[in-house]
Parts: sequence; structure tokens; C-alpha cells
Amino acid sequence: MKKFPIGISNFKMVIQDDYYFVDKSLLIEEVIDSNATSLLIPRPRRFGKTLNMSMLHAFFDINKAEENKSLFDNLKIKQSAAWKHQGKYPVIYLSFKDVKENSFENAINKIYDICIDWLANHNELLNADLTDLERKPFDSLFDENWNQTHLDNFLKAISKILYKVYNQKVIILIDEYDSCIIKSWEAGYYEEMISFMRGFLSGGFKDNDYLFKGIITGILRVAKESIFSGLNNLEVNSILDFNFADKFGLTEEEVQKLLSDSGISISFEEVKSWYNGYSFGECNDIYNPWSIINFAYKPTQGFRPYWVNTSANELIEELLTNANADLEKKLTGFIDGQVMECEIEETTIFKDLDAGKEKTVLGLLLFNGYLTKAYTKQEDITISHGLKIPNKEVSVVYKQMLERLLSRSTEVSESSILAALLEQDALEFEDALSKYMLTSFSFHDIQHRGSLPEKVYHAFILGLMAHLSNKFIVKSNPETGLGRADLLIYPKDNNDKRGWVLEFKKLKKSSPALNELAKEAMQQIHTSQYITTLKEHDKTEVMLVGVAFDGKEVSCVTEFLY
Repeated sequence: MKKFPIGISNFKMVIQDDYYFVDKSLLIEEVIDSNATSLLIPRPRRFGKTLNMSMLHAFFDINKAEENKSLFDNLKIKQSAAWKHQGKYPVIYLSFKDVKENSFENAINKIYDICIDWLANHNELLNADLTDLERKPFDSLFDENWNQTHLDNFLKAISKILYKVYNQKVIILIDEYDSCIIKSWEAGYYEEMISFMRGFLSGGFKDNDYLFKGIITGILRVAKESIFSGLNNLEVNSILDFNFADKFGLTEEEVQKLLSDSGISISFEEVKSWYNGYSFGECNDIYNPWSIINFAYKPTQGFRPYWVNTSANELIEELLTNANADLEKKLTGFIDGQVMECEIEETTIFKDLDAGKEKTVLGLLLFNGYLTKAYTKQEDITISHGLKIPNKEVSVVYKQMLERLLSRSTEVSESSILAALLEQDALEFEDALSKYMLTSFSFHDIQHRGSLPEKVYHAFILGLMAHLSNKFIVKSNPETGLGRADLLIYPKDNNDKRGWVLEFKKLKKSSPALNELAKEAMQQIHTSQYITTLKEHDKTEVMLVGVAFDGKEVSCVTEFLY
């Protein structure tokens, strides 16, 4: 049985060392046949972007044309008309996947090192018969007094030199272009990084007469006005587009063959429920390749959430922490297994993420692989998508992230909050909730991330949802009785007669005193008959909670119905 290339994204190594390889070589044909000179192909992490870019490099590279030819002997591209392009082009291949520095200066130094490493591996340029003027772009980089401006024109200048040396247009491959941009947003130097990347990429992809094809991969489609302004020849092929739909990730047929080749006999429906569920373009059964090969490597361990990466999840967790009311309703629906109809922003505008704009956050969750598309519909000029969590593996990741929302307090543990609620201990619950409101978010968070009360309230709801969803039905804003309750909880076990209704009210200028507002919340539970759903499910031991909050101050009123 062949080994699986876990953590190996070097195409040449995978083929020469006889690792298991799913043939995606017709990606090369699709790139060549594309009408566009420059292609942006965003895909979720761990979906084979780097391995595919390594394959493109090996195919086109004029320096190692003969050496690399045999790598493709048993692949589909060998039978394609596109084979004539093998080994014909000089290639600039740069990966920014590890540019995750905490300052702009360190990020630029890392990018400088990447460019210098590329030059050091291309002695044919350093030894080429060039004029002093032609040598200036890379001579200036080797100077100890180099600066950022010497990097700005790197791609265009090197393209021109390569064209002169080889008399052939150039392929430019930029892998994980947005890694440094995402990190800059998290670390607070976003504007500087965007300004640099705009100039750097424009040099290679805008009005470059020496460019044959340019391919950029990443996770996000950063807003064109932010970074790709002026690149009129750039074609974007996201997971919503039809092109390249089956070239990243594994199709169902490919997964079945992999499991069969590996001698793994197991319920395919279980494999499907854990790792399938992605929809790219018109391909509705795309599997996460990272998870599949990890599962196939250790099938006796059973199904595990392999698609976990702390640094990648930090961005998502930050966004979930800052969910507003509308987004919180969508998230609770997703966790409940529902398909939620949503409008999304296909391009990522980071200032909209800061503001918690729902369309932008949902778009980011979709393109990162935390959601997938069940359907798309268009009414006049409005396009909406039915979104859902793809599979069990991603549900586990959500659960892990959201559970941590109840762990943010320095004074009260999530177990204390949950125990007080589930044991229907009114005094303990009020005390735990008060401590959570007081200590779960810092004043620094408030200043930079909006309204504290709203943030804490929605974090509390989502945290409860994640902790209780295995054994309880937890519904946010459900229709019940004569209106919509803020939170409704009851056990899935029909023999468990407990139930909870929680109603939250935020103090406004026109509101009565905080304790009176909490009583109003309780009155609303009664007058709107929010217990109707609990009665329908024969829940007879019901705890009613009216909560009022003002900043970090909380007042609770509780009642019990038996």
C-alpha cells in the first residue's frame, strides 16, 4: 500500500517517493486554455492549493524540463494537447504561506528573504550577460542598504530579465498571497501591508508584457479596490464559480477509489457525513483531502476532526466572539443543522469584518470552509445562498470554538454557569451570569470591538448553544406562543421534563430601573406565552429567567413552573 503525503506538498517528492497521488494534472490544461492571463483561485485551507502550485511549477519550469518530464508519465496531462507546453517557460514561484509576522517590518524582511532565496536558486540570472541597468533590480536587493522600494518592482523586473535570458514569456505563481494580509489585520498593520502587496502584485500582473500566465492562490478574495485595483485581466475563480471546481479537494469517486486502493472497508455514508459536504461550482460532493488522507492513514482510530489549525481558527473565533444579533441567529441555526438563506459579500473588506458586517463575515466563513452552499437563487439583482455547516468534522470545530466563549471569564467557569442553569438554581445562575458579564471581556475589547452588552449577550448565547447542543435543543429567537423568545432550551430526552425560557433586555434611556426591566422581561415571557413550545414537548419543570443588563451590571428575575 502506498504511503500518504501527510504534510508533504512538494509535487516532485510525492511522485518520486511514490506517495499516493490523486491525479489533478488536468488543472494544467484548464490554466492554459483559460482566456485570462492572470487567475486568482481562492480555496479553503488544506484543499491542495500548494501541491497543485508545486505541480504547475514542475510542469512549466524550463530549467528542469527534461528532469521533470518523467514526473508526468502516468498522469492525464500527458495525453492532452496541453502537453506541448511542458518545460517551455521560466517560472517565478513564491509562497507567502509562512509570512505571519507580528510587525510590518518583520513581514517585509520575511518577504525579502523569500525573494532572495528565489534569486539564489537561479544562478542563470546572476551569471547572465546583462547590462548594469538590467542587473540593477537584483543587485539592489543584495545591497546591505536595500529597502522596501527595491521589492516593489521585483516581479516585473525579474520577468523582464527572464524573458531576455530565455526569449520566452514567464509563468508567475504566488501561493497563499493572503496569509500575510490576514496576519496584518490581526496584528494591526493592515494598511501598510495592503499598500505593499498592491504594488508588489501589480508589478507582476498589471501590464506585464513578459507574462504568459499568472496564478494566485489563497483563501480569501480580498476586495479588488484594496489590492487588485487596475488588474483588469485578473479572472477570479472562487468556490462559487464553475471553473476549476473539481481541481481542488477530492470528488466522491476519487475518495471511493482511495479507500478501495488502501483496503479500507468501512461505511461510506459515515465517511461522507464526516468529511464531505462541500459544494464548489457545480460539483456538489467535494471532500476535504487533508481529512481524508489522515483518516485513511489511521482508519482504526475512527473518525476525527483532522481539519484543525489553531492559527487559522483564531480569525474565525474572533469574528464569532463579536457576533451581533442577526449573525448570532444565523450561527445558532447552523449549529442546529439548518440551511439558512443568506446574502454574502464575495470579496473580503477587512474594515467590514471589524464592524461585524453580516454579509462579509458569512462570506469569510464560506470561503474559509466553515460553511458550504446548499443552493443559490436570484431574485432580480439580489443573489442569496442557502448556507449550512458542511459536515460533522466542521461541526466539531464550531463547537470547540464556541464553547470557549463561556471560558472567557476570569471569575466564573463555564461549568459553574452550566451547572447553575441545568440544576435550575436561580441564585447561583444570577451570580454566575453577573460574574460572566463583569469579567469575560476587557475594556480594551470594548473600545475596539463595539458595544460590550451586545457582545457579551451574544457570546453567552452561542457558548450555551455549543455546550448544550449534544443533549439539548437550544433555540435562539424561536417562534413560540405569541412571539419570539430570546432563548429556549429543553432536553432531547423525552423523559427529562426540564425546560428553560430566557428573555434578555438592554437598558435604554427610556427604560425603568434595571430590576424593574428584568421584571418586564419576565412579564413578556408570560404575556407572549413563550412556554407554549415547552408544553407541546411535555416539559413540566420549567425555569423562566428575565435578564436586564446595563453595561456590566445585570439583574435577574426567575420563576419556576411545575
